[in-house]
Amino acid sequence: MASYEEWCEEKLSRLSDEDSRIPVLKEMKDFLTTIPREEMSRTANSLQLPAVFDCLNDSNSEQVDLACEVLALCMTNLNLGESTNKYGVFLERALNHPFSAVKLMALNEIKRNIENEDILVDLCKRQSLLINIIKCMGDEDLGVAKGAAGVIKILGLSSVGIKQLTKADILQSLHDIMGLSEIVRFRVYELLIDISNQSEENFNILKGAGLFSQIFNELDNNDILLRLNVLELLTQLGSSKHGYNYLESNETLKKLSAMLDSDDLVTVQLCEPGILKFFGNMAYWKPMETLAKYPALFQRMFNNIESNDFTIISVSVETLGHIGLPNDGKIALDSMGAAIENAIKNISKSIPSMPSEVKVHGLNCLENLLQIIEPNNQVMAITHKWFSLIEDNPMSFIWNYAKNPFFELRLGGLGLLRAVAGQPWGQEAIKNFPGMVEFLLDRSVETIKECKEAKFGIVELLANSEVFDHTTLKKLQKYVKEGPFYVQAVTEVAIERND
Repeated sequence: MASYEEWCEEKLSRLSDEDSRIPVLKEMKDFLTTIPREEMSRTANSLQLPAVFDCLNDSNSEQVDLACEVLALCMTNLNLGESTNKYGVFLERALNHPFSAVKLMALNEIKRNIENEDILVDLCKRQSLLINIIKCMGDEDLGVAKGAAGVIKILGLSSVGIKQLTKADILQSLHDIMGLSEIVRFRVYELLIDISNQSEENFNILKGAGLFSQIFNELDNNDILLRLNVLELLTQLGSSKHGYNYLESNETLKKLSAMLDSDDLVTVQLCEPGILKFFGNMAYWKPMETLAKYPALFQRMFNNIESNDFTIISVSVETLGHIGLPNDGKIALDSMGAAIENAIKNISKSIPSMPSEVKVHGLNCLENLLQIIEPNNQVMAITHKWFSLIEDNPMSFIWNYAKNPFFELRLGGLGLLRAVAGQPWGQEAIKNFPGMVEFLLDRSVETIKECKEAKFGIVELLANSEVFDHTTLKKLQKYVKEGPFYVQAVTEVAIERND
């Protein structure tokens, strides 16, 4: 039997014959996919891959695809850094290949390698390679564009990489591809916001390079759909505290709020959901300050809950739930008195007649309003008051959804029950509601993983409560000890009969 070295040399020599390339590449692919991993690594190191890379220089798609597969099989079995060091020129050339499969092969290999910080630092020094990766973000093939964006994101999340991305030549490359089309431009915007959301330092570096001003200018565009896309991006930016501070300093919310007062009803109808989501993210960080500056937006959100438009109801209850999740949000909302109280009454009253998806959003909203992440007496008094506003019998309302046969509604009900179970007044309500503890301890009624986990979370909270008697507490603690997925063993007893 020929040695690996001899096998490799024989295959490579046959690749020089253009007519033999496809059958040889097939043979190589079949061989490489069947041998054990340790032998695969040995073979990959023995093969001189430039000969395989040369097979990419052809218009025959079958040959190119086979060469890509062989290269991917070999390079993924090389140690990190080997492929980028030995074959860096070939990989860079592959990024300019007319076939998408070749570009993806190169991008995947580069991405695999830069998971190692030392290799990432080394690749950041190769400016032409970075420029070619950026060019791939403008590719018409979405897979290639996403692959390139994934590589750039990894680079941008490193201190070395983000500084490299803001150098003049690299910035010029970004601006060049942004000029290709609106789709590519927004692809770059999304990447920049994704990187900036990871840390304030990243944000400040990108802002200093002037990469955000163009995004804000898009808000003045006459194209409504384009403005909607900008709103979505700015909402993502506002999800971080440093992003919020920047948007607040730019008075972006003031500008968006003015859009809702437009006489153009079509514009208002299309933009309002996006503006409300953006508003919710802003109010999440500084609810009292946002309430003081934009009370009309809060009132608009409350008015929308009574709308006949299920889309706007859905967005409004989501926004309310997002604002009301943290303690500061609860305190700010409670300061509005009758407005928030009527909103809770309206949501709980309307949920039964809503479409299923909107029902879920309504239940999630109530869960967020009642859930306490950092307990204190002031906030627990607020949640207790809000709980009492849910229909005539709050526990019956929750009970009906916690037992609902439809998975998403059941999960919504269990989520609401968990919010209640985390507070002393809620534990009393659960204890006093007939059949509730028995329902929670009955494992046989839950068949879906998420519901089992949700119910376990509720029981876990109750198992530490002081409101239950000793016997009930022991049952709750036993349930927790057994875990969320415990199954009671069934013992069969065989009885011998004397016939």
